[in-house]
Amino acid sequence: MTEEETTSVLKRVVPIYCGACGMPPEYCEYGPDFESHCLPWLIKNEPELHILLKEKRGNDDARVAQVEATIPTEPWTTEERLVAFYKEYMPEKVDGVPALLEKYAGKEEKLFEALVKKYGPEPEDPFYANNEEQDVTDEV
Repeated sequence: MTEEETTSVLKRVVPIYCGACGMPPEYCEYGPDFESHCLPWLIKNEPELHILLKEKRGNDDARVAQVEATIPTEPWTTEERLVAFYKEYMPEKVDGVPALLEKYAGKEEKLFEALVKKYGPEPEDPFYANNEEQDVTDEV
């Protein structure tokens, strides 16, 4: 066999692993977190592979549509951040969010700093959580 024939036979294949569970994407659907973790990751990071696997699996449009509806397209607004914060730490104060936003207009970051100091870490915005997963997988 010549060197040229050897080179054409030994092409390098880079396997793809799910950024959510670490398994090859064709096995993700058998795991417990497929709909909540793996499918959103696959749709966002490997759309071509998602389409290919979808064709091989059969029709899972309802499952995909449900997951796609939960993937945020933009970060939380200040009001959504504050509502999420109060839902986690003080649900009874959620109704007072509009008044608080009016009171702290222009000083929202100071408000969040005070809330974090008083109650604990701010709830994670799903938009940034999905983007961080993508950044980590891009580095690998």
